[in-house]
Amino acid sequence: MNIVVDTSSTINLYNGGMLEIVLGLTSLSYVFHMGVIVKGECGDLSGVLNLYVTDGRLILLPDQTLLLSEFTAVLEEYDLGAGETECIALARQQGLTVCTDDKAARRAATSYLGANRVLGSLALIRECVRSGRLSPSDAIIGYRTMRLCGAFLPDLEASYFDC
Repeated sequence: MNIVVDTSSTINLYNGGMLEIVLGLTSLSYVFHMGVIVKGECGDLSGVLNLYVTDGRLILLPDQTLLLSEFTAVLEEYDLGAGETECIALARQQGLTVCTDDKAARRAATSYLGANRVLGSLALIRECVRSGRLSPSDAIIGYRTMRLCGAFLPDLEASYFDC
């Protein structure tokens, strides 16, 4: 699965101690991409993200990858922030799935790409549990930590991560 991650999901995963574990899904045919706008929005995480790019767990898509016409079309239709707009436009152009924890961006991506091309960080954490990379109890701790750090995530039962 080819996934483009946005700022909210990246920061949420990092704050919950889950980013490195999720990016480990690359060994299961997951490929994670990030646009340069999103990387810039991640601010202080830039150094960490560079390490993931260097070791191949994250592909940074160069500026020239995104067509301005695609970016503008998404921006005009949905009036999202630059990072969310970039993700949705890249997903359409490159055939990627969007990972976002932003409610408005999820709605826009679902409308623009279809529900089967949109997921959130919690789905990726759940996949880590399914693949044996993470225990359900560690997934719950990560989820709760993400929320404590300010993530706007839905209320979940602990059983969400029981696979």
